[in-house]
Amino acid sequence: MSNAAKPTVDVDAKQGAGLRAARAKFDAKLYDQALADLKTITDAAGANAPDAQLLIGTIYERQGKPDDALAAYIELKSRYGSSALAADAIFRAADLTLRSKRNDREAAARTLYGEIATQYPRSTVSAEALYKKAGLEERAKLRTIDPTLQTSAPTALASYRTLATAYPKSPFAEAALDRLSEIYSDLRRYDLAAEALQDLAKRFPSNQRDAAWKAAKLYEDKVKDKDRARAAYAAVPTSSSHYKDAQKKLR
Repeated sequence: MSNAAKPTVDVDAKQGAGLRAARAKFDAKLYDQALADLKTITDAAGANAPDAQLLIGTIYERQGKPDDALAAYIELKSRYGSSALAADAIFRAADLTLRSKRNDREAAARTLYGEIATQYPRSTVSAEALYKKAGLEERAKLRTIDPTLQTSAPTALASYRTLATAYPKSPFAEAALDRLSEIYSDLRRYDLAAEALQDLAKRFPSNQRDAAWKAAKLYEDKVKDKDRARAAYAAVPTSSSHYKDAQKKLR
């Protein structure tokens, strides 16, 4: 079995060297030469093929050929769907689609971003894909029956909620929690709006959104929960412009 595996190892090693050479040519802006090397690798469909295919798309983007780049990314997704790079390819395809002139570009990009979140939830671009998907849902003013609230709500609500829950440490979670609070407030669910802000304040204590103060005001003025308002006022950091006001509330 070791003798049978050796040729594959040798081929992969050879292609790995070819990929490094292609990247060097890419760095030197010798794009056509790099493409020739990379296509040789993808034709053989070895272990380095997904990396080569992704770089092909990158080169086409650098050359100002968005249609060719898009085709390269879609091919990576089709041929190497189990590769960790598939999510990156779909993400780039979504970005290109969004910048295209096709009439359905926002809907098509939204679908691609959603595909990343559902099929590649552990990828490094999943959180950002969800955030972009939610933004497009808001732009389109899409509404649906929210599965948690069991009432009509912006479709983006579920996307932001998933982002905040599934990727709690992502920098996009901070913005998602902020948008959650605003959407909940628009729906007059001030309790959930305050919870989102309080969660934001806990996870991102150095946030620039004054989340703890906003949460406290909602608890006091809208939810009418003095205990939770007091706890939120106590969490207002010294860096907040409302720190002194919060201290007065506590006294």
